[in-house]
Formats: sequence, C-alpha cells, structure tokens
Amino acid sequence: MAAAHKDPIASIELARSERGFDVLTFQNRFWKLEADLGPCVNPRRLVHIGTGHEVANENYCYEIDLASAEESRIGFNGGPASSSRAQLIEWSVDEDTASGTATLKLVGRFDFGRDGPTDVVLEHSFVLFADKDRFDEQISLNHRYGHDRHVVSNYRFGFRKRLFDARAAAWIDNMDEFRLGAVPFRRRRGQAKDFLMEDYSAADLVPARWERNNLPNRQSEAWSWQNGEIGFCFAKYTQEHIEFSLADGEFYTRPDLEVMDGLSEGVAASDAYLRFAGAGRTHGAPGMPVAIDGTNRTFRFGTTSILPFEGGWEDGHRAYGAYLRDKGHVVPKGFNPPVHWNELFNLGWRGGNNAPLQELPELWREADYAKQMGAEAFYLDPVWDIFEGATVWDEARLGPLPEFVSRLRDEYGLSLSLHLMMHTRSTEEHPEIYRRGPDGEIAIWDSRFYTGGHICGGSKAWQDHKTERLLKLAGDGVTFFMFDFTEYEHGVEGTGADIAQAHATCVPCYDPTHGHSVPMTIEEHSRGIVEVMKRVKQRYPDLLIEAHDRLRSGAQDYLPLYYEHGVDVPSFDEHWGFEYMWNPFTDLLSGKALSMYEYNLAYDIPVYLHINLGFDNDNCLAFWWFASTCRHLGIGGLKPGNATWNSHVEAMKTYMRLKPFFAEGRFVGLDLMLHGHLLDERESAVFVGFNMTSRDGAFSQEFDFGDLGFPAGAKPAGEGVTIVDGKVRFDAEMPALSAHIFEVRWA
Repeated sequence: MAAAHKDPIASIELARSERGFDVLTFQNRFWKLEADLGPCVNPRRLVHIGTGHEVANENYCYEIDLASAEESRIGFNGGPASSSRAQLIEWSVDEDTASGTATLKLVGRFDFGRDGPTDVVLEHSFVLFADKDRFDEQISLNHRYGHDRHVVSNYRFGFRKRLFDARAAAWIDNMDEFRLGAVPFRRRRGQAKDFLMEDYSAADLVPARWERNNLPNRQSEAWSWQNGEIGFCFAKYTQEHIEFSLADGEFYTRPDLEVMDGLSEGVAASDAYLRFAGAGRTHGAPGMPVAIDGTNRTFRFGTTSILPFEGGWEDGHRAYGAYLRDKGHVVPKGFNPPVHWNELFNLGWRGGNNAPLQELPELWREADYAKQMGAEAFYLDPVWDIFEGATVWDEARLGPLPEFVSRLRDEYGLSLSLHLMMHTRSTEEHPEIYRRGPDGEIAIWDSRFYTGGHICGGSKAWQDHKTERLLKLAGDGVTFFMFDFTEYEHGVEGTGADIAQAHATCVPCYDPTHGHSVPMTIEEHSRGIVEVMKRVKQRYPDLLIEAHDRLRSGAQDYLPLYYEHGVDVPSFDEHWGFEYMWNPFTDLLSGKALSMYEYNLAYDIPVYLHINLGFDNDNCLAFWWFASTCRHLGIGGLKPGNATWNSHVEAMKTYMRLKPFFAEGRFVGLDLMLHGHLLDERESAVFVGFNMTSRDGAFSQEFDFGDLGFPAGAKPAGEGVTIVDGKVRFDAEMPALSAHIFEVRWA
C-alpha cells in the first residue's frame, strides 16, 4: 500500500476576474487548471507545468440535447431541448491522502431556456495526483429531483485548444507542427475499414465546408497530440459501457467576439480549435441509452486521462501502454501458450470452400505434421461439433472426445484446442437461447456461410446452455477455447455513420423473459458472452480463452481492446490477431499487418493468431513477423515435401528455444523493422530485425541505451551487437524479404 501523503496534494486559489466573477485555480507540481465559477461552469484553461504547454485555452464545450417525449417514450413534456452551458450550483475539493489524489468537483445545472427542464445536473470532476504526472476528468449527468425521465439524444463535452487565429490569418504557437494520431491504430489497415491516413496534421483537422467529410471522423480508445518533441495522450477508460476517446476539429466563435453576419459566422470570425476529451456519443457507442430519471439518477461517463510524453507518435503509444499496465492489463506471469497447428489450412472448411467434413485418418495425418513441425497443440477450426455452433463433440464421426485427447497426447505430444461459434446453424435448440424480434420470431443469422439463429448474449438461458456444454468439453481435456462468431450483427461494414446506422437498424432482442433490457443493448450482448468466459475460467483457470470482438467478431474493429478484459475476475486471456490468418505474407508486404507493431507498443494483452505458412517464403519472413508480434502463435498450411517445409522446421526449432522471450518478454519497439523482447530476470533479450525490401543488403541500426529498455549500467553483448560511440548498434547481412535474430545478454 502506498504511503499516505501528509503535504497538501494540490493548491486552490480564488481571484476576481475583470468581469466580476470568481476564477478558481486548481494545481499541483504537474498541472494547473483554471475554471470560471460564474455565472456558468467553465474549466477553460489547462496547463502542463513541466513543459509550460497550454493543453486547453478556451471555453469548455458543453453541448447537450434532450429527446422529445415521443423519442424517449417517457420524457419531459415540453419536448426536445438543448443547452450549451451549466449554471454553477456548487464546487468542492476533496483530498484522499491514502491514494494521493485531489479532486475538484464542479456542479452545475444545465440551462435549457425558459421552457426547458431544470433538473438535469452536471457533475464535472478533475483529479490531480501527488506522485503521478497525469490529469483525469470525469463527467456525470445527475437527476437530483423530480420524476421526469430525460433521454439524451446528443451530447459533446470537451476541452478546447485554439490552433488558428482567423483574424490574424496565422497559426498560433506553431500549432501546425502538431499531429493527431489514433491509439493503438493510427490506420486500421486490413480490417473492416481502412481510414487511409496514418495520422492527421493540424490543417487536416480544420473543419471542411462540405458534409460528412471532416477528419478524423472515427472512434479510438485514445489519441496522441504531438510535434515530435512533446505530446499528450488523451485516453478514455471505462468498464461500465462502450465508450471511446474523442478528438476533432471545430470552428468556434467566442461569445465576446462580434459576428458581422450569418455568412461570416463559422468562417471569417471563427477560429479553428482542437476539441478533445470530455465525452460524446460516437459510432453507436455507448449502445445503452444515456438516460436519467427518478430511479436511475446518475449516468457516469468514463474517465479521460491526459498523459504527457516526450517524442513522437510511438511514444504516445508507449504512454498509453504504461497507462494500461497501471490498470492491470499485463502479460500473465509465466505466460506460455502452446504453439498451435491449425488443420484448416490443409483440409479446408465447408463454410469457407465447401470442403467435406474432416475424417479421423486425415486429422491424424495433420497431427503427425504438427509433431514433425514442433507444434505443441492441435487446433480444430469449425465443424468438429455435430453442427456449427452446437458445441457438442461429433462422437459419431470423431469418436469419444477423451479418447481423441488421449491419443493426441500419447502419440503426438499435443494438447487439444477448439474453435467455438456463438451463433448457431440451427433454430431448433433451446427456444430461450435465441434473439427475438418485436414479433417474437427468431432473428435469423444469415451469413455468407450458414443460415441459422442469432443467439441472445443477454439471455440467462443461453449463458447457462453454453456454459454447460463448454464445461463438458473442458472436463474431457480441451485446454483452449476461441470465442468466434460473436457479432452483434453479422455483416456490419464501414465506419462512422455506417456503423451507427447498422446498429440503429439491427434487430436487437426484445424478449422480456431473458433478463436484459428491452430492447437489449450492445453492452448486454457483449457482457453475456464474457459472462460465459468467466464461468469457464472459474472452473478451469488454466484453460486459455481467446475473445473475438463481441460486436464485429473477427475484424476486432469496434470494442476498445481493454474492454471486459478481466483484471480482478479472469475473463479472456487473449485477443484475436485481426484476421491476418489467410495470407499473412501479403498482409505484411501490403502494410496491413504492420498494425501488429502498433498494437504491441500500446498493449500487453496477448494476441493469438494462426498463420498459413503455405504463403510464406523460404526465409520465413511472415513466420518471424508474427512470432515477434503475437505472444500466442499458431501455424499450419505446409506438408513434408513442400518447398519451404524444411526452412520452417528450422525456424520452429529456433522459436521454441527462444519462446519465453516472445511469449512473456517485455516488448520494446525500436521501430517497425527492429523489435526487442526482454526477459529481465535472465538478463537477456532477443531482437528481431526485418528486411522488407526486394534487395539483399546490410542491416545496420543504432540506438541509445535508454531506447532499448536495458537496466542502468547494462553492457549488452551478442553476435552482431556492438557498442559504438556510446550507442548500441545492430549489424547483419540480410537477404531480401527476410528476418534476422539477434540474441543479446547483458552484465
């Protein structure tokens, strides 16, 4: 437990402004916030003291729209209402010496005008830390009195940073040199949507004058704002609902500036601002209604944390990674997942290419390939059960499961891992497991593979039904489950308004007997699937669970990646590797799979991916890329006699010898083409260099000691590793399209 702080954690000062109201200053040695206390709540200036940088310097954005009575079903009788300010009710400061935090809370009542409601209250809190250079904010909507129900149809709260002075026609303080980047993926390459830009210049953020084309127009769990020297990461975190961090460009006309006419408003008289942090609905999230009434008096948005860093975009990712580790999202101690062999790449899948169902003789042949390659587990993709989504072992075709597990172990030295489907090819199972429309009919899962029934993740009956079958499989010896075909709605494509519209038109579950809201929210669907994971982990804590995105399934394109990852109560162990399984070599050369590097800069939660080695080259380039960026590796797609079989057998021997570095080691991303994996207790590391070009040549890079993550005073040594002019240098001759392993020890 941290020692309690005896000295004041933060200071408070009050001063009278020229306009006759109080200005409060709330600060410590890291941050200073200035807030107007009258007549409205206005935390308008935020300064990072270490750099002197004004992170925010204009009126805070409070925009809120209430739905009409018809839209909200039970609402304020006066119909829709809007507000852009909250009149101050009270403020307070609380210091918690045990945790070393000081919290300023501003409370205000939203002003909806003479005909609007008066009982929607804002609670806006700001947290300073005694020993941590971090600034937190948290916003709640509160229904203090009355019996009306208010549903918020739209809202945007956020700090403002002035970038461009329209009257002077000039950038302010070289703000044009800053760039905004999404964390953990600057560009979602290879998933359902490619955002086309790695990051955004300040000029990119100036709002366009045409509709629906303003940048960045995308969701992200964090953003970095940096100029290559200093930067700030804006991270949003909550486990209560789905929510994203927001950052956008905005034209804003200060209230004290005179606007000549309607044409000049928003153009000539308006400066350009970066608007960030706070809260806002984006791309269908939160999926639950933002509502307050006499019973549910408070809706609490997630916490925004502002994290300063030095350097460029990669350092913003690293700052976010440290933040998540502080939340408990870490690599499990001793993490040692088995290398999978996936039979699908050789045998096919009737859902993918209409291949016939696998028979035992060919499965045992694949198991022999796995043994020769050096794999540790046999992974069965779909169609091991009696029908897809049944989760019942097909004993008539494959024999009793305990016997299958025993033979795998005794003859081939392999454990058994299984792919799972949540949605099912059948509509004839337990009637309470299916999602039902308003008419009571089963919502049909009409995918490009099958037609069946959408399960209802929020149904208690489905959770019990699925758990019972999974526990039977685990009891018979299965050691890994992949949770796939989890999507809230199959086939949702695109982003932005497309996703929001897809969620709006998707048929959720309306069955009132299931124990969820009517209609079911996307949060309830996801929570129900994770509940099954938790039950399995409770009974079999050593069984590994991989979780696909519960709303987008294999694309992993919607949920914040920390969302529902168990810290205190185990849920899933791993994420899916963004569907780079089919042609990993092309995904790498095209640039799609470079996103794996960005993931590892920001995340320690392991990624699982099986890759088709049939598309790899003889230098094993794809093998080593994904070995370096996936803590849990799966392979397949080769047979003895294939041209690249022997080279991959040798690569696997090296990988298995060094596996602890890749599975558990501390990832150090030096740049896209050189990754480090450190095991501090061994005083050693593995670095993997890549030549992605078409030419043979010398690989030579050098870095400061501090960049490599070595402890102070370390003297690294290894083949191809030297110390030159106080820097650590890596040298190797590398063929075109190849990887090179540097093994490093330090004294």
